[in-house]
Order: sequence, then C-alpha cells, then structure tokens
Amino acid sequence: MQRKTLRLMLSAFIIVLLLGIMLKNILNKEEVSSAMVDLADGTTQLDFATPLTKLDQSTTTFEAYKGKILVVNFWASWCGPCQEEAPALNAFYEQKSKQVELLAINATKHDSHKQAMAFQETYQLKFPVFLDPKGTLQQSFQVVGYPTTFIFDAEGILTYTIKGDISKQELNKLVAAIQ
Repeated sequence: MQRKTLRLMLSAFIIVLLLGIMLKNILNKEEVSSAMVDLADGTTQLDFATPLTKLDQSTTTFEAYKGKILVVNFWASWCGPCQEEAPALNAFYEQKSKQVELLAINATKHDSHKQAMAFQETYQLKFPVFLDPKGTLQQSFQVVGYPTTFIFDAEGILTYTIKGDISKQELNKLVAAIQ
C-alpha cells in the first residue's frame, strides 16, 4: 500500500513539474516573440512597442525611432569582431542622415553592464547603446553570434540581416538601397 501511495505521489509530482515547465516555456515564448512580428506577406516587422533599456538604465521603446531606417546591431564587449567593428559603426553614425538611426544592443546576459559601459568609453561610441540583461531581444531577433546587424526600413520591415562585422561602406550601401 505504501509503495502504491509513493508511486502515486511521485507521478503527481512529475506531472506538476512538467506542467510548470510547459507554462514557463509558453510565457517565455510570448516574452521573446514580441520584438519581431511575421506578417502574412512573408515579411518581418519590428514591434515598435518593444521596451528598450538604455545604458543609463532609463527605458524607451523602438517607437522613439519610428519613421527612420533603423540599423540594430547586437554585440558583446568580449567579441573580437565587435571590437574591430566599433570604429566603423562610429564613423557611419557620425555621417548618417537624420532619417537613419543606429542602435547598439549589448548581449548583457552574456556580458555585463559594467563591461558595456567600459566598451562605450573605450571606443567613444556616439550612438545609443542598450542593454539586454535577460537576452529576450537577442532571442526575439534569433541572434546566434556577434556581431549581428539588422536593417529595417522606415516602416519597420526587416530588409537586411548581416551576420558578422560590417564596414561603414557596406552599411552606407545597404541603407542607400532602401532610402
């Protein structure tokens, strides 16, 4: 009788545990999937309501940049190609038109706020830097390596995805193609 009760309790525990895991995955998936929306025509659009945390810990959303071509760059301070790419991004930012914005999102989940700040200071980054402490933006954008850059047109439609570092000239060429 005790064995039967023990098996029943163990089975109930396993069921509750599996239900908890499923619920966590469902909630996490909803949290992750919010930054990018797949449209019926096969394109992917940025969700402008997606929250962003600035390096100074203040918050905003992509809405603040709506109507501009957005260059969204994911990076980490320990990433060699990201370090090599930083001067090119700065040069691009300093000469870009007012209709273009460059946003850098640090992979804070795999890096740190302190390292992101040090990176910004070391490379004297002029463009907005954001943090991704839980990795939700990175998951939503399906970033698997650094740097990775996404370019959205003025309506927020994903136009280009660049895996690896990119030069100022390449950025200028891609942005010019959608202006």
